[in-house]
Amino acid sequence: MMIELGVTAPSGGKDFSRERLVRVAEAAQELGYAHVWAGEHLVVNASAADRFGHSLDPMTALAWVAGRVEGIGLGTSVVLLPLDHPFRVAREAATLQLLSGGRFHLGIGVGWNEPEFRFAGMGFEDRGDRCDEGLALIHALWAGETSFHGKFWSFDDAYYYPRPDPLPPIWIGGNAARARQRARTHGVVWHPNGIPENHFAEIKAGWSGRIIPRIPIVFDKQVEDWYTVSGSDEAIAAQLRQALAAGADGFLLSFGGEDGGVEKMRRFAREVRPRLTAP
Repeated sequence: MMIELGVTAPSGGKDFSRERLVRVAEAAQELGYAHVWAGEHLVVNASAADRFGHSLDPMTALAWVAGRVEGIGLGTSVVLLPLDHPFRVAREAATLQLLSGGRFHLGIGVGWNEPEFRFAGMGFEDRGDRCDEGLALIHALWAGETSFHGKFWSFDDAYYYPRPDPLPPIWIGGNAARARQRARTHGVVWHPNGIPENHFAEIKAGWSGRIIPRIPIVFDKQVEDWYTVSGSDEAIAAQLRQALAAGADGFLLSFGGEDGGVEKMRRFAREVRPRLTAP
């Protein structure tokens, strides 16, 4: 069984350094991880500042990585589409796909921090609707369509460039039922964050009997906490095997640490990854 494993890149933080960012990407490529990912928060309130207030622009950070590390996939986990204009997201994603040689994955989400939307002058309650229409608009632009008519955006006789080839895979973040529906409608991967494996099994059970397309599922997992609490490679592998048994196809792993998580990445690749497919 092929298990997709990615790494969260240190693309922000109070002690950010360009050297650490590229070192993590180089290590990910060397160790056989599939991709590195960068997240986004545009502007947050004071209570969320310590955790999310030092986030660099993910597209720019990944473009910088793409020019320095060959052979590693790149992705956003996630761009907050309702806080941006879909024209801009489509163009930036297509440009990065072109410049990286087809290595980019566009992960999007709707966001959860209400002050972030208020500061930006954007509606919070309708963010799901704007996200769905924004995704439809992005697909239309990438397909070369010249007209689009929606609730939030409409145009005719438009010319857009660049049209990415191949199209960047779209990953849909979020745990809610609407996020799962969005993944089935607009995405190629559902990318939940923090769902306990037993709860995920309940979600999958609720799908039984329905005619739905197969959606690959890649969990977001905070590995640094597991190493701190258990210190056991087998305990970590056992928890991930539980997620795989419940229907996961892979994991986006956050390692943390002063070195960006490079040593834990090496330990995971050496000690944990082989145990994921062990009988």
